Amino acid sequence: MFTYKTLGLSYLNVPTGLSGDAPIKNWGGNSQDDFPIEKLNKISAAEVNKYKQKDYGCFSCPVQCGAIMKVPEAGLEETHIPEYETFAAFGHMLLNADLISLFKLNDLCNRAGIDTISTGGTIAFAIECYENNIITNEDTDGLELTWGNSKAIIQLLKKIIAREGFGNILADGPKSASEKIGKGSEKYAIHSMGQALPMHDSKLMGSFAHTYAFDPTPGRHTACSLDHHLSGLMRRNTFVKEFILPKRVRRPGDDRYEAMKMTTGLHQCLNSLGLCFFTYWFQTYPLLELIKAVVGWDLSINDIIKIGLRIQTLRQAFTLREGVNLVENVLPGRAIGDPPFESGLHKGKTIDYKTENIGYCQKMGWNPVNGYPLKETLIKLNLEFAMKDLY
Repeated sequence: MFTYKTLGLSYLNVPTGLSGDAPIKNWGGNSQDDFPIEKLNKISAAEVNKYKQKDYGCFSCPVQCGAIMKVPEAGLEETHIPEYETFAAFGHMLLNADLISLFKLNDLCNRAGIDTISTGGTIAFAIECYENNIITNEDTDGLELTWGNSKAIIQLLKKIIAREGFGNILADGPKSASEKIGKGSEKYAIHSMGQALPMHDSKLMGSFAHTYAFDPTPGRHTACSLDHHLSGLMRRNTFVKEFILPKRVRRPGDDRYEAMKMTTGLHQCLNSLGLCFFTYWFQTYPLLELIKAVVGWDLSINDIIKIGLRIQTLRQAFTLREGVNLVENVLPGRAIGDPPFESGLHKGKTIDYKTENIGYCQKMGWNPVNGYPLKETLIKLNLEFAMKDLY
């Protein structure tokens, strides 16, 4: 908690690069070869916090992980500290170690109201297209889109915000841009059903691949992922004392799929309560007592899980009703190690996210062939009203 409060999420900038968590060079590189420690240190939390003016945070939060910054070099008298995802999207992904530009890029996105993750992923796509001569200076309005060229990156972001020139081609994300550009550019568009992938590498935490591909809102890191719960930041079986996972959750099999179901239930219930995602990260939490104190419900942990499973199943039913065929979604090879990387921390690693989805669907009471919740599952979760839309 102290680290978050004093450094904010920028403290992740270096360790995520060193661990293989942060995607590098549009998901195609690695920190050892492309974004080594000397570059990571230029955007470290120690460097970021030299510009801090004061802390701030959400109402009543004891952590207060935000900060107000002053960055004269960027012409910013008052701006918010970027979050880790923003640093990674405009830093690690673009091989951009220019800290001042990262403050500027974050501020531009905030004021325009656009997503930093998707924008960074889209610019990474454009740079790789430029590197491979799919687009030229004539296409980019004269911008030299090379890795780490922070001045060109800032100018391109301004064009995206204004939907001006080449920026208009990129403004709807990497999938849309690749469809407009063609020429084989789709291989550099790293997305899940049009959503640019988040800044956590699914080759490090394999269940992220399942989440990115098959969650009812695919391509989002804030959807439930078992390995996120199991990471060092979220201590196993200590968040809610009544919530106890099976033992063999690290390897494929019944225990892992059961744990995926359980964490899905807990995660979706917590989302519905409006609790911060970071409640997982710090201490044992009196969840059942809190709910009883506020609304008077005397719930068990099994009740909590069932509520979350109802939410997740309804999300799934809605997505299917709208015609989205989730089970046929295929992640870009770079996101899962197909083909396996030949160097770096993910060398030789491939994630079998499709087999994992079969086990997950069986535990959820969904048909693993098409992802449809079974009729008996809908009845069990009091979702009979959804049957007419699915069957």
